[in-house]
Amino acid sequence: MGLKICIYRGTHQIGGIAAEISTEKTRILIDMGDELSVDPDFVPAPLNIPGVTDTNGHCDAVLFTHYHGDHIGQMARIRPEIPLYAGALARDIMLLSAQHSNRTDEPLFRRMDSIRTFSPGEAFSVGDIRITPYSIDHSACDSYMFLLEADGKRILYTGDFRLHGVRGKAMPRILDKLVGKVDAIITEGTSVSRPSGAVPREWDLQAQIKDYLKKYKYVFVLCASTNLDRIFAFARVVPRGKYCICDKYQYTLAETVSRHWKRYSSFYEIPKLTWFQYKPAAGFQERGGLMFVRANRQFETIIRQFDPTQSILLYSMWDGYRTKPGSNLPAFLALTGTWEALHTSGHALPEDIRLIIDKADPELVIPMHTDAPQQMQNICPNRKVVLLNDGEELRL
Repeated sequence: MGLKICIYRGTHQIGGIAAEISTEKTRILIDMGDELSVDPDFVPAPLNIPGVTDTNGHCDAVLFTHYHGDHIGQMARIRPEIPLYAGALARDIMLLSAQHSNRTDEPLFRRMDSIRTFSPGEAFSVGDIRITPYSIDHSACDSYMFLLEADGKRILYTGDFRLHGVRGKAMPRILDKLVGKVDAIITEGTSVSRPSGAVPREWDLQAQIKDYLKKYKYVFVLCASTNLDRIFAFARVVPRGKYCICDKYQYTLAETVSRHWKRYSSFYEIPKLTWFQYKPAAGFQERGGLMFVRANRQFETIIRQFDPTQSILLYSMWDGYRTKPGSNLPAFLALTGTWEALHTSGHALPEDIRLIIDKADPELVIPMHTDAPQQMQNICPNRKVVLLNDGEELRL
């Protein structure tokens, strides 16, 4: 029979991902996410997959590449007897996020709590499919690509990735030393329809934070609490004598990352970071420093307490959140009088996608997580690019 590939959603859109890899004996799904939209009234369409969301067939396991909603948002629709797999840190972050949102009584939380975990570089098998997860860089901590092997075939499923993050050098090395040539690569292509040009590296953003801390007494950073590489990078450059503060939820997330990953890199040792419950310590008012904030009433009240002429608010998120209809972010960003964007993409540039494809040297390139899959042929003109439609099967 050989390996079969079927992408249920994501062949012509960014987000809402679900893909199947199967043999005659074993069936695995990768991700089960919500569709993305900037429309405030948008309701994600339920994804119905035979044997996964109903009993019309079987499924041996569902793997998750990372914890973003467009990859896990429909986890609760998966039949409860189907095993789920994710990275150990990713699982803990999912649970902490659900607890923070008071969603512990929801079916999604119960499914998260049942997740089995894997470790970077350690292969495991589901039926006759051997799976090796490799830790890669994305704007979600503990993101993975998967090497799937069965019936003499090898498929590389990249998941969401980038090479300009704090661990961006790891993925090419993994491909050179551990993966080698594959038969097919299923790659994300989020950026292929976007304007070309260089984007800042996470290290560039870290250097800019140093400059802002010299120029302003109070530097407020609005970023996703689960974009933890960014939080660690920024916190690490706050100079002696200044404060770096966040609320208890963000500190708990950072502490969890450190507990899991400090044995791999000193970067993940807990940085100078102080948490507060209701209001920041008086020392922050006196000495200044950096505060991680979220766009809610509590932080609005806090920011108003500080001299706006000595303050700046840095917007460190995707700009679509700010510009979507009905967004509260423009008013929040105006609190300090001065705000600036300080962000970089969580997704690979087209030239980086080409590099990864060349290193894996596949017979077939299958784009997904993209609204312009036809652009993939321009990125790798000398390779066979297969453009699938949602629900279409491909046999290797």
